[in-house]
Amino acid sequence: MNLPENLQHFHEPTLILIGNFGKTSIYKAQDSEINELNSLEADEPARPNSEASVAVGNGRMTNSDSGIDEGEDRKQYSKQLVQQVTDLIDDHGIKDIQLIMPAELLRRFTEDLSNDIKDIVSRKLDKDLTKSHLIETLERLRQVTEPIK
Repeated sequence: MNLPENLQHFHEPTLILIGNFGKTSIYKAQDSEINELNSLEADEPARPNSEASVAVGNGRMTNSDSGIDEGEDRKQYSKQLVQQVTDLIDDHGIKDIQLIMPAELLRRFTEDLSNDIKDIVSRKLDKDLTKSHLIETLERLRQVTEPIK
């Protein structure tokens, strides 16, 4: 896809991740082009067994023995995302990474990165823009005036 002239500032191969804990799209931008390379979707959590559900004060059902651990799911998602990004960096000669994702995913993802990959992350935008149009999202990212370094 061709980028509008005002967004053609990717002089080196750049990975742009736009995501949340449900889905992350990974794009490669360079010069006037941007293309989706890959995406990662979270596995659906297992549905709790209704026999193990217990009614709480407000009548809402909860499952104390469901075995669902959202923190563990998010940890695994972040590790899978790091692995995909690591592979793409090697395959596409990536020199820059820019991230658009909610704060918790930003934190988990960057903590899991190796130091040499952390060094090429230049911009972070703490927003969930997965449902926004790509061009609007890139315009928001461009407004992050202070690159990380």
